[in-house]
Amino acid sequence: MRLLITSILIFSSTFFYSQSFVVGSFFGESSKNGKIEGFVLDNEENNEPLAFATISVKNTDVEATTNIDGSFSINLKPGKYTLVYQFIGYKTVEIENVTVVSNSETISNQSLNALTIDGDISLVSLN
Repeated sequence: MRLLITSILIFSSTFFYSQSFVVGSFFGESSKNGKIEGFVLDNEENNEPLAFATISVKNTDVEATTNIDGSFSINLKPGKYTLVYQFIGYKTVEIENVTVVSNSETISNQSLNALTIDGDISLVSLN
């Protein structure tokens, strides 16, 4: 009789205090996302890659930095986004309506132009 009561107590405590975790739901969300990949290149110097350029998704907190070869990758939920390409000393570029599709890759390569100085720099006085 003790064995039966002990078994029932162990079974019931395990059942009532256990936590449920569905592994499929954990991995299921990531398979619904899409990916934006591409390169950021220097338009001035024979399309050399720009390492450490910033690509941000407008109106979100999502951003990526290019690798040493100028490549980047961003995982996003399906939809249309505006990408903002930035690099110090270069003009900022915004690309609108970049479409992300579930379980696929969207390619978005961008060349950036260097900023130019307007005016005569020799007129600046150093006092």
